[in-house]
Amino acid sequence: MTFKKFFRVFSLFLLIYLLPSVLFSDDIKEADKLYKQLDYKYALEIYEKVMKANPSAEVAQKIANCYRFINNTEAAEIWYKKAVAYPDVPADNYKHLAQALKQNGKFDEAAANFKIWGQKNPTQAVEAERLANMCTTAKTWFDNPDIGAVVENEIGLNSENSDFSPVKFGNDILLISDRWQKNKKGEEIYGWTGNPYLKIYDISLAKKEANLVKGTINKGFHSGPLAVYPTLDTILFTRAVMSTNKNAKVGDAGKQYLLMAVKKGDEWIAKDKLPFNNDGSFSVLHPALSPDGKILYFASDMPGGYGGMDLYYSEKMANGAWSKPINCGATINTSEDDVFPTVRQDGKFYFASRGHIGMGGLDIFLAVGIRNSFKDVENLRAPINSPKDDFGILFNNDLSTGYLSSNRNGGVGLDDIYRFKTGIKQENPKESIFAVNGLVIEKGTNTPIAGLEILLINKDKGTETKAFSDADGKFSFKLDKETDYLVKGDPLQYYTTQTGEISTKGASQSTIYDIKFELERSKDVYTIKLNNIFYDFNKWNIRKDAVADLNKVNDFLTSMPNVKMELVAHTDARGSAAYNQVLSDKRANSAKDYLLNKGVGVDRLTAVGKGETELLNQCTDGVKCTEAQHQLNRRTEFKIVKVTPVLAMTQKASHQLN
Repeated sequence: MTFKKFFRVFSLFLLIYLLPSVLFSDDIKEADKLYKQLDYKYALEIYEKVMKANPSAEVAQKIANCYRFINNTEAAEIWYKKAVAYPDVPADNYKHLAQALKQNGKFDEAAANFKIWGQKNPTQAVEAERLANMCTTAKTWFDNPDIGAVVENEIGLNSENSDFSPVKFGNDILLISDRWQKNKKGEEIYGWTGNPYLKIYDISLAKKEANLVKGTINKGFHSGPLAVYPTLDTILFTRAVMSTNKNAKVGDAGKQYLLMAVKKGDEWIAKDKLPFNNDGSFSVLHPALSPDGKILYFASDMPGGYGGMDLYYSEKMANGAWSKPINCGATINTSEDDVFPTVRQDGKFYFASRGHIGMGGLDIFLAVGIRNSFKDVENLRAPINSPKDDFGILFNNDLSTGYLSSNRNGGVGLDDIYRFKTGIKQENPKESIFAVNGLVIEKGTNTPIAGLEILLINKDKGTETKAFSDADGKFSFKLDKETDYLVKGDPLQYYTTQTGEISTKGASQSTIYDIKFELERSKDVYTIKLNNIFYDFNKWNIRKDAVADLNKVNDFLTSMPNVKMELVAHTDARGSAAYNQVLSDKRANSAKDYLLNKGVGVDRLTAVGKGETELLNQCTDGVKCTEAQHQLNRRTEFKIVKVTPVLAMTQKASHQLN
């Protein structure tokens, strides 16, 4: 935006504020024009004034969108909440609200709004559930940061605006900033943010002084991020060319190119564009070089990717040219933006992503591999990552310290540079605490289920611990370190079973595991596991301690004449598989015979033996286990098969099965 254009827009604002009671249709037209031109900062001023005089869902949504585009998540949350208060607003408003809430650290509320988005947009129900579950993971990471890492604002490198993507240049740092120039009149303003265009700065780490890099590298619109050749005489950098298309879509800020610049004296001279998008139909940006300078990684939205921005690589050929780009593959790239690559001196690959499981906005990830062969993508978690945007990481030579970019709360400006250190040893480490926090709700209604018995099975020791969900559907367990667990919801009457596996093995820091059971009314079958019905080794007779529970099953069948039941028996792994199959058949039939003797009709019972095929722990052939661990596998389960439409169960039946 030119200074002349800025003065025209400012004059319009002044007129509006001087005449607050007089709003013309031309005001909306001017705001919509600025909105379409991507001048969101200026469009906001008019929209908010219009909203005060004549509120509407359309204007509320546009205000919320403006704040989302300029990355003000706090204001975006406020305005999306206003937008969804209007009836029949587009469902995507709930998704945008959820994204803002997550970036603001309100994980539970974010998950709830992702689910509302899925309910209102059934074609996205699976994706909505995935995003809601990611909020639970984000909350766990946020609440349990790595105590061996520290992140602090590098105040001397930051301005009141945005500063990000630092790269090493000798003893200095080159970074990208839209900071205001001192004593510079007529500076061009970017209407999207209301700040100057992004430029490349050289900062002395010793003096913490920032100087605009000289030469043609900073001409035009945005310049940066960048990558420096190992020889320090050549730079690859991103340059934005603003869209001149009058029919540009909202959010289309024009195209970005990769250019080369060479050092001449104390100036950097921009050369030709790299031949990756000569027709300008897509963008290429965010260059990163391998330590030897022979592989170039960059982000692009070129056709054929996985969605959003993908990461690509190109190799330097013998003639000095770059090869045709190749996508880095599905391990790295997602349907969302995957951007800001970095290759550490030891060859480890880092990048930022919105599509992998993250804490909020962009998160920094580590991947093992090279080119398009990667594995083990890992979120660096808190405190390296935060609910806000975290990206543009730089490592020092010691590989344990460096700098990253973030707009997390508490910064000096918008995006800031932060220094970090990892691998810090604790002089007096605290004892790690492990626990489960759980929630049981009815699927579809999200109604908490109270009084549901939950079993925590220690798979290593073969022991069980019970808990009951409270009035809010919540339950909790304490966990031992270096232990594998199975958490099982033992369902009441017409709710289906669910299980979850948890392991504290290898966990070095305190962790709270969140588990949610969404139980639904079964249409065909449901299973009740009576945990007291066990058998002695190599025996199939009903023990005295099982009689009371079998009597409960008999009472249940008496009160529910519309069901048939399968009695499913299991053995431990000792003995041959063939023998165990016969033994389990005998155990199932012994339970069946007991119920037949109590008067249950023979046509309502089926005995099924599973042998050793469904063990509850690791006690397979050749594994040394205690008697208690083997005992856990010698059990009987009861599967209820509905043969007529199920009537509502009586309160009496519910109590009988508790």
